[in-house]
Parts: sequence; C-alpha cells; structure tokens
Amino acid sequence: MGIASTVNTRLLFLMGTTLLVTAGVLALLLQPSPKPKHAPPPPPVVTTTSPAPAPPPQVAMSWNSAGALVWHAHDSDPTWLGQQLRNAGFGWVAVYFGSTGNAYPIDPGWIARFEQASGLPVGGWSVLVGYPHYDAGFAAKQLKQYGLSFYIADAEAQYQGKPGASQQFVTAFRAAEPTLPAGLSSYCNAQGIGLKPWASAGFAFLPQAYVNDFGASVSPAACVSAAAAYFPRADVHPTVACYQGRLGYVTPARFARLLAAAGTTGFSIYPAETLVNPKDWQTYGQAIASLHIAARPS
Repeated sequence: MGIASTVNTRLLFLMGTTLLVTAGVLALLLQPSPKPKHAPPPPPVVTTTSPAPAPPPQVAMSWNSAGALVWHAHDSDPTWLGQQLRNAGFGWVAVYFGSTGNAYPIDPGWIARFEQASGLPVGGWSVLVGYPHYDAGFAAKQLKQYGLSFYIADAEAQYQGKPGASQQFVTAFRAAEPTLPAGLSSYCNAQGIGLKPWASAGFAFLPQAYVNDFGASVSPAACVSAAAAYFPRADVHPTVACYQGRLGYVTPARFARLLAAAGTTGFSIYPAETLVNPKDWQTYGQAIASLHIAARPS
C-alpha cells in the first residue's frame, strides 16, 4: 500500500505537470502574432523612352522632282515607302483612287503615316473611262474627300481619237480645280488624244516610257520628241516602269541613263509598291544626284 500510494502520487504529479506544460504551449501558440512593421514602399520605377523622331520638313509639290505612282496602297507600308522616297531624293507620291463608277478607296491612315515619315506631298490619280464630265467630277470629288495635293489623269484608249473629249475633261476639271497642280499620264506618243487642251489647261505631261513593254520606240527621248509641238521639254516628265514587262525587266540604272539622255528634269516610277529593294531606291537617288534627272526637294 505505501509503495503504490507513492507511485500513484508521483503519477498524478507528472500528469499534472504535463497538463500545465501543454496548456502553456497552447496558450503561446494561440496568442495573436505581433503586427509586422510597415515596410517602406518600393522606389518608383523610372523608365526612359526615346522621343519620337521629328518628321522631316514639309516640301512643296514640283513636277521637276522625282515621284512615285502607287496602284495598290495596301501592298506597301507607308512609313517604309515614305522613308525610301525621302532618302532617295524623291519629291512626291500619287495614290490610285479608281475611276468613274468604280472608286478605289484610300485609307486616310496610309496618307497620314506616309506624310509623317516623309514630309512629301500626296496626290491622287485616276483612270479616265471616256465620259469627260463624269470623269472630271469624280476626280474633283475624290481629291477633296482625301485632301490630296495634286492630281494625275490617266487618259488612254477611251480618249484616243477624241480630242473633243480631252477638251471637255480639262474644261470641267479646271472649273472645279482651277489652280491645283495637275498632270496627264498617257501613251509615249499621245497626239491621238489631243494634247493641246491639256497643255493649254496647265497640265504637265507624264508620258509612259515603258521600254520594258514596247522597246526603244517609247524611250524618254522619243516621248519628248512626240510631244514637242505641245509640251516643251521642261513640261515633260516621263514615267518609267519597275515591273517585268513583255520585253523583260529594265533596271533602275538603265532607266536612269535613258532619262539622262532625254534631258528632262523630273520623272516618276510605276507601280512604286513593287520596288521593294532599298538598293533600287538608292540607285535612283544616286542618279538624281549625279545625272540631275530630277531636282531634289529642299
């Protein structure tokens, strides 16, 4: 009895001690954690961005400059094209906007991005379908809608042998746009459409010198000669091709030599969206500087 009583007493003591320790540990664990001190806010992130490059200075339209005729604007990036033209010493671009009864809408954003990248004037061109008053009215409407700086009329088969149609067109067009810079694009020898009305109405002549299609008979020099009775050399600005024609491909270097032989100042290329190699633009740029086939915009 004595030993058992002693053992029981010790067991009770140990159990009591264990319960006290356990209760103490639980009390510590259940105490709320002290609130952490507020950490200072992280330093602000400083980012540096380069300012957008300033657009090139704006230049005035001049037929004595080199230009580019664009057929499908959506096939070219306006920023890239604008930079190529300005860097090569070109002075303008004309974008196709369709024909009577068949408008070809222009993206105003394309025009804005081109102007931002190049500082060059943007004009428009259309194909004349043979209804002079409608052709003129359509052109004038599109020019105003897009705020274009100049106009090129492409008069070919539908005006051939109809000099009266040419007179009706220029009369109607000049009634709507008396002072807008305007040019005529047509055959190398375009006497069949009647050149006198166009010259009298202040149009420049942009003959299509597509030797890649028709050979030497339509060289720039031949075009100058064919138009001499109506347009002095100073008002003739040949258009050369940058596509694979029926007679093959004519390089920019060869076209530059042909332009130099014609003694003209100012030319254009068609269709500009197909000239995708920067070296070709540089070739024309070098010819402008060395052969003086066009005036560089200031």
